[in-house]
Amino acid sequence: MQATPQTEGEEVKLIFELLDADHSGKIDVDELKRVLLSLSSWDEKQVEALIDQFDKNKDGELSIVEFWSWVNGHDGRSTENYRPALLDMAVAENKRKISETEERLAAFRDRKAAEDAKAAAEAQRQLEREQGLRLSRDAFVKEKMEAGFSKKVAEELYSKCDQDRDGEVNHQDIGRLVSDTLATLDQVKATYQKGIQREAEEVSWSEDWKAEVSKLLKKRGFKEEEEGLKYHTTNASGEEIAIREILKDKTATLESKYFPISLHLEVADCDDKGLGQLVDTFLAWDKDGDGTVSADELKDVLQHVNPKFTEVTLAKMMGEIDVNGDGVIDIQEFVSWLSGENLKKKKMKKKAKEEQDAKICFTLHRKRSDEAKDQKKLDAFMSAMSSDVKDFCIAKKLELSCGTVNAGSNANCSACGARHSWVCHGCGFVSFFKNCVNDCDTSSYGWFCISGKCPKKKCGCKKKPDFWQRSGFTSSMEKVSLDVEHLSNARSSS
Repeated sequence: MQATPQTEGEEVKLIFELLDADHSGKIDVDELKRVLLSLSSWDEKQVEALIDQFDKNKDGELSIVEFWSWVNGHDGRSTENYRPALLDMAVAENKRKISETEERLAAFRDRKAAEDAKAAAEAQRQLEREQGLRLSRDAFVKEKMEAGFSKKVAEELYSKCDQDRDGEVNHQDIGRLVSDTLATLDQVKATYQKGIQREAEEVSWSEDWKAEVSKLLKKRGFKEEEEGLKYHTTNASGEEIAIREILKDKTATLESKYFPISLHLEVADCDDKGLGQLVDTFLAWDKDGDGTVSADELKDVLQHVNPKFTEVTLAKMMGEIDVNGDGVIDIQEFVSWLSGENLKKKKMKKKAKEEQDAKICFTLHRKRSDEAKDQKKLDAFMSAMSSDVKDFCIAKKLELSCGTVNAGSNANCSACGARHSWVCHGCGFVSFFKNCVNDCDTSSYGWFCISGKCPKKKCGCKKKPDFWQRSGFTSSMEKVSLDVEHLSNARSSS
């Protein structure tokens, strides 16, 4: 569409359209006045006279033919006092309309392009979903939890990954996350450790811990500033590092590459929630439930965490965790690695070691008990775990006079009619009291009756509950590491 008319006919048409405000195809006296009175050479009487003179059919309006005769001066009149001005006004109005139309078209094209781009983007997202390259928040968190990360850590990873906050992440988002957070084995380990550590505000500096660290630092030649743990040193880059800041939550390991000392976090510094997550992580890695993590299972985990990890990385990590070199990772090796403590080589006081092992056994047994309940295999599980009670009683010099499994009952034994010494199938620990030493709900898990009456001599009831909380686990850590299916199969084949 041209803004400037090229012929006389185009000029007349533009002027006519300027005057024909209601687009009726005719111009009445009011429409003429609206425009002509804006010109200084016209008044109302002149406009009315124009209508009278050129309205040939006397309908009170000018048709295009009648208008043509007037605006071009076919009766020999001069049109200089109105035609050029009208033409300028018409051209300006035409340009405005053209500009407005172009703006609307541009806006339409932009909307259409945006809609097409949105549709294409959604089609691409759908394709990525179908190919497993795009995950929702729930799917991402579930995948990370299946790899053994705690829910909190998995949600933190998702938050880092979903930069645009659109509720989904694609392979590019995940690639950036891996590069920033999970690129090395140290980063992977540190990320897993977040799930087992206490919240920072829950960690306290015990006097024993302060004394132990202070003694070690002094032995290694560090000098103390004022009182307390305010030692400092320098890292490989020459930067001064406050050791107190690094160790304030007792979770950091000072690598020999940067520091001349090495301090580790003890499992005892994990709270029960952290220990539960540690066990959850091990069970998530142990895909086949045989109680150990094989090289293939570790490879599967690492591939989910960071697909770029190589066989060399796998071998390095396997060698780091598999302390005894038997080709698999057992629960103690796993706890040692993730907590930063070698449980097999560590010299611990007997009581502390018993407490630590008891917590692991309790957590594992409770996981297996709940697993058996969910699979409706609690009877088979109880039978499998009860098979160890005889050996336990011999080792602890306890009299086994009953030996009845009581399923889902909190009352007396169905066989001997009483209850004195018994094993809770919720935790696997022996008790000599009305309630389980670990406060389990025996009505949910059942129990095994050792004896209905106290034999008086050398009875376990003479010892305090905390003793049996430490040393009263009736099975073994290796056995309870097995899932319910493996436990049942082991029981059937024995």
